[in-house]
Amino acid sequence: MKTKDFLEKAIEFAQSLGMVENGANKKKKNVVIRKNISYDVGNIPYFGFIRPEEQLSGPYSDFSLVFFPTTIDSNLYVMSLGVGSEGFRNDYQLASQPGTRRMFLKILPQESCYSSFCKPDFTDIETAIAFGDTIVDSGVNLEKYKSVLSIGCLIDIEKKEDMDYVRAWIAQYAELRGWASTKPQRKNVEQFISNCRQPEKNQVQQEIEVVNLLGSRKFVILQGAPGTGKTYLAEKIGKEKYNEVFLIQFHAETSYSDLVEGIMPKLGITNNVVYERKEGILVEAIKCAINNPNKKVLLIVDEINRANLSNVLGPVFYLFEPKRQCVAGQGIRIESLGDAPLNKIPENLHVVATMNTADRSIAVVDFALRRRFAWYTIEPRFFGEGEGKELFDKIARLFEKHASDSELNLQPGGSYFIADNREELNAKIEYELMPLIKEYFDEGLLSSARTDFSDLFYQEIHKPLYK
Repeated sequence: MKTKDFLEKAIEFAQSLGMVENGANKKKKNVVIRKNISYDVGNIPYFGFIRPEEQLSGPYSDFSLVFFPTTIDSNLYVMSLGVGSEGFRNDYQLASQPGTRRMFLKILPQESCYSSFCKPDFTDIETAIAFGDTIVDSGVNLEKYKSVLSIGCLIDIEKKEDMDYVRAWIAQYAELRGWASTKPQRKNVEQFISNCRQPEKNQVQQEIEVVNLLGSRKFVILQGAPGTGKTYLAEKIGKEKYNEVFLIQFHAETSYSDLVEGIMPKLGITNNVVYERKEGILVEAIKCAINNPNKKVLLIVDEINRANLSNVLGPVFYLFEPKRQCVAGQGIRIESLGDAPLNKIPENLHVVATMNTADRSIAVVDFALRRRFAWYTIEPRFFGEGEGKELFDKIARLFEKHASDSELNLQPGGSYFIADNREELNAKIEYELMPLIKEYFDEGLLSSARTDFSDLFYQEIHKPLYK
């Protein structure tokens, strides 16, 4: 397909999404189409969609959706969202919203053949992007645009799946610019974006991935916001995949004696105080695994970062090494296990812990411990269908739009939205969700989302977030 034909197809599709180039039929112009498809020596051919305020030629500003043909005879194009050479005039706030980056990142192809690229900060138009070898070897010369291209990939317009990505990107740009003015156009925009949007993992997929991680790494931490089902998933895996399960919940007073071993006072027969050795739950799990080599044993540590981990783990910190190679005669001696030193956790004992990423008042897990565990993020999702599904989706979109990467960890999980009727959901909004979100704002978090959340809650229950 020649570049001219591809351009015509792209324009025709964009028009079905509400694009108006010339203000025809008394409709307001909402785009300028730039095209320079000459292959003369020294020229870099391209075509793209830019803001309607810009001119048909010369330098321009703000975000544009641009396609660069690699060579005159090739079907390969670099498809990208970039910023005009004059930088930002109207789109800086749009670029600074994390949601702008996320909406395109969710429809960015992941396979290596696409040589995808993405800047971590869309407001950065100074740092040059590093293109993959596939783009470098394709023949396209993008040297002068390396600092202003924000996200993109290499596509083959003769492939159906690649044209699906083209349509999704044009639809996402249409949503960014608000082209759609009718219900069918808005439906088309959402449909074409959804066709290429990376699907969210369901509970079955999460369970499979965590089980596989436990099998390969032995020690896994499930991290996520409150209400995402971390403990539920850990207990479900324990019930379905293991023969024996041990559970402990950490808190501020959890100590070495709770996890490993300690000395407990006890009244003797003559009412004198005697001291007995008390085995912690880790030792119990280790003994169970050693004495039952054919059984799979799981230790669940709930809220692992609520305790002082250095004090709780003590010398057994050494044992949490999934690939430890034992050396004869070397190892840690845990007296509760007898005289034989223990070099590593038994192969049939796995450990899964949970960590609430929204609680900012608790201990930070140090890098040495992080290296010993595999980390699996449980993202918020709605459990099934029900009264709160629509509200969950609205709040999820606000987090996607406004939250920084670290603030995404604050998004309330599906359990906040489980309700049998509207009355119960309204009570959860007023007494659970509103206080939670307000606390975030009071701590200086999600500051750009304050108005959107205030409007949402007032629309839902007609009560203000701030009085």
